[in-house]
Amino acid sequence: MKPSEDISRAMNEHGDAVWRACVAYVPAHDAEDALQNTFLKYAMHDQAFSSASYERAWLLRVAINECKDALKAARAKNVSLESRLETYNDHLLGIQDDSTQTEIGVKRILEAMDALGDPPKTQVYLALVEGYTAPEISEMTNMPENTVYSWISRGRKRLREVLS
Repeated sequence: MKPSEDISRAMNEHGDAVWRACVAYVPAHDAEDALQNTFLKYAMHDQAFSSASYERAWLLRVAINECKDALKAARAKNVSLESRLETYNDHLLGIQDDSTQTEIGVKRILEAMDALGDPPKTQVYLALVEGYTAPEISEMTNMPENTVYSWISRGRKRLREVLS
């Protein structure tokens, strides 16, 4: 098990990115569980990371997998998209504007991301939100680089279609 100082440092450095990844996939209450499980797995991970960027990529990959597990569990319970969207609050996404326009925009973006499926949801999220390049995403997801480029392109196209 890692020392508490390492866990605290990782949470301070990467906690916001992990939280954003979780909230992009699942409702806030499930995102909290995924965040906790991610850092629990980090605490139990005995191997040292070669760099801070690899550590961040590992945490994001674990968080996304935790969220996928939560989605599978939700599907087993037949939870609808509408009920999931009701649980999102603008302030949880870092948006302080309570206007109807913002709420509709957030819901449309969440619906569009949800409509993507996976792939390309993971690749699009990592590229557009977290700023990773296709070669980095390729390494993180163990996919060929050209496949990642294709998924990002298809995902962007699908997002444009859904949001326009």
